[in-house]
Amino acid sequence: MRWPLQRWLAWGLPAIALLVLAFWLQTLPPQRDLFLTLNRWAALYPAGLWSFLTLLGEADILFVLLSPLLLWRPQAMMAVVAAVPVGGVFSVVFKRLYDAPRPAAVLDVAQFQVIGPLLHNVSFPSGHTISAFACAAAVLATLITRATLASKPRLADAGTFSIFAVMGFVAAFCLAMAIGLSRVAVGAHWPVDVLAGASGGWLAGLSGAWVAGRYPAVWQSVRNQRVLGGLLCATGLWLLWHPPDFPLGVLAVWMAAGFGVLTVVLQLKKPVVPVSIE
Repeated sequence: MRWPLQRWLAWGLPAIALLVLAFWLQTLPPQRDLFLTLNRWAALYPAGLWSFLTLLGEADILFVLLSPLLLWRPQAMMAVVAAVPVGGVFSVVFKRLYDAPRPAAVLDVAQFQVIGPLLHNVSFPSGHTISAFACAAAVLATLITRATLASKPRLADAGTFSIFAVMGFVAAFCLAMAIGLSRVAVGAHWPVDVLAGASGGWLAGLSGAWVAGRYPAVWQSVRNQRVLGGLLCATGLWLLWHPPDFPLGVLAVWMAAGFGVLTVVLQLKKPVVPVSIE
């Protein structure tokens, strides 16, 4: 699957829009005002909701939850994994460059809601948001042609998407944004951290989709699919003994472990048939 310049530009628009929005936020009143407004609004909703959403941004939990993709569209799961290098570098480099203080290091903790551990340093960008948007972009950029008008491949290649593709895109993007918003809701990040993480994560996901399309032999290998399934299952089981310090943390890791085990069992029961996306 080739990625011409036009495709990079089309899929890169969300990342550009998020980055522009992040810069625009910097021109508004102090970040603390917007943070407090959003955090207090979020406090009107159950803490368990924000806790669960923020747990979906934990890379290890999220990857294991996505493991069933190996049974359905292995290329999409490989794209998620291939997004790790760019997403990881983006997070590490900018966190070290800025070493920005988190809200708890600047504001009185009594002023806002805190859910989970109290964090103080390396705020910019939000790693959870990077993970969420990287996974969303990797899966969408890999599968979107599958949801297009199969009877008219030329129109599909030109970007004429079915209503299901549009709904899937909107749903995945909104879920990723909700995960990002949860980082403000739990008191861990400033809004600009979330927008920057979303932009970088989206680009990381696109890089993963490109790698998976550039090297199809990797994801078409049944052996590689099963090895990855085994690693994800092992990660899910490891999480059972290391649940995150959040409300509903135990539920999240049990869900992840269950998805990982189910994937491995189904892989062993039925041969994985590689599917071409294009």
